[in-house]
Amino acid sequence: MSLLGSRAVFTPVLLACYATTAAVHVASIVLNTLLPFHVVDLGGTKTQVGLLFSVMTIVSMFLRPTVGGWVDRFGARPVIAPGIAALALTSLALQLATTPVTIIVLMVGLGVANGLITTPASVLSALSSPPAHRGEALGTYYLAGSLGIAVGPPLAFGLRALGGMHLAFAVVTAFAVLLAVIVARLPSNVAGPAAAGPRRLPLISRSALPVSFALVLSTIGHSSVFAFLPLYAVGQGQTAALAWFFVVYPAWLILWRALLRGVSDRLGHLRVSLFAMSVVALAYLLIALPPTPLSLALAALVLASGNALLYPTLAALVVERAPERERGLALGTLSGAWDLGVVVGSALLGAVADHFSYATGFAVGSVFAALGVCALALTATRRPLTEPVPTPREMGGPEMAPQTPQCSERPGTAGSLL
Repeated sequence: MSLLGSRAVFTPVLLACYATTAAVHVASIVLNTLLPFHVVDLGGTKTQVGLLFSVMTIVSMFLRPTVGGWVDRFGARPVIAPGIAALALTSLALQLATTPVTIIVLMVGLGVANGLITTPASVLSALSSPPAHRGEALGTYYLAGSLGIAVGPPLAFGLRALGGMHLAFAVVTAFAVLLAVIVARLPSNVAGPAAAGPRRLPLISRSALPVSFALVLSTIGHSSVFAFLPLYAVGQGQTAALAWFFVVYPAWLILWRALLRGVSDRLGHLRVSLFAMSVVALAYLLIALPPTPLSLALAALVLASGNALLYPTLAALVVERAPERERGLALGTLSGAWDLGVVVGSALLGAVADHFSYATGFAVGSVFAALGVCALALTATRRPLTEPVPTPREMGGPEMAPQTPQCSERPGTAGSLL
C-alpha cells in the first residue's frame, strides 16, 4: 500500500483537519510532558501530579458526546473556536500560576480545549470523506495526531532547556494562534449549522453504544502501559529494556498507521476492528511477561500494530452505522468511551497492582480487552437499528439543499481526535 494513499483523503478541508489534530497534539503533549516537572518544582506531590491528568481526562470524557451533538446542530467552526480560546487563555494563565492547586484547576481549561477542538475535527474528517475512503481518511487523521505525539516530547524538553516553562507556555499560545488561522480558513460550507441536526440534543448516541462499550473494555489496560510499565521494568532491573519499548512503540505505530490506514475500507470496518482489538489483548499479555529487551520490543510491536488500526476503524464503523443526522454525536460518544476506559482503567488496574503485582494488572487489562472483542462480536454484528440513508452527494446525484453537516463540495473530491 502506498504511504501517500488516495487523493480523496487530501482535500483542503481534510488537510485542515489533519493540521488541526497535529497542532493540538503537539501543544497538548508539550504541556503534558512538562507540567509534572513544573508541579514538582512548585512543591507538588505525586497525588497532585496524578490529578493533572485525571481532571483533564474527566472533563473531556463528559464533554465529548455533547460536543459531537453540537457539531451536528451548529456545524464545526462555531464549536472549535471556543476551544481554541480556551487553549490560549489557559496557556496564558499558566504563565501566572504559582501553586500546584492552581495548575490543577487550570487543567479544566485544557480538558475543555481538547474536547472542543479534537472532537469537531474528527467529525469533520469523517463527514468530509467519501464513504469508500472513510477509513483511510480517519486513519490519516489519527496518523497526523500520532506524528504530533512523536514531535511533542523532544520539543518540550528542548523548550525547557532553552527558556524554561515560560517559553513552553508561550509556544503553546502560539499553537493556539496557528489553530485559529487554520480554522478561520475553513470554507463556509463546513462551518454553518446543519439543517438536519436534531432539535433536541441527546446526551449520547444509541447507535454508537455497542461499539463504545467494547472500546471501554479494550481501553481499560491502556493507561496501565504508560503509568505502570516503567515502574514494572525498573523494579525488575530492566531499565535498559524499557527503552526498547518506548522507542519501538511510537515508531511502529506511525509506520503501521501510515501503511494500513485504508485497509478497513477494503476488508470491512467490523472485521478489522475485531482483529485489532484481539491484537491489543495479546499485547497486554506480552507486557505481563517478565520484562526483557526481547519481550518488551515484541510487546511494543504487537501493541502498536493493534492500536494503529483500532480507533480509526471503530470511528469509521460508528459513522457507517449512525443515523445521518447524529454522526457527530456518535463520534463524540465513541471518543468519550475512550476517556472513560482510561479513567476506569487507571483506578482499577492501579488497585490490582497494589494488591497483587504489575504483571497481574497487565493480565487483567488483557482479559478486559478480550471481553471487548466478545462484546463487539456479539453486539456490533447485529444490523443497525437505523440504516444511514445516502445523501444525493454520496449517491453521485445532483446537489440539493444541505441535509447534513457535510463538509465536502463533492463526495469524491471534497475536503474531514484519550
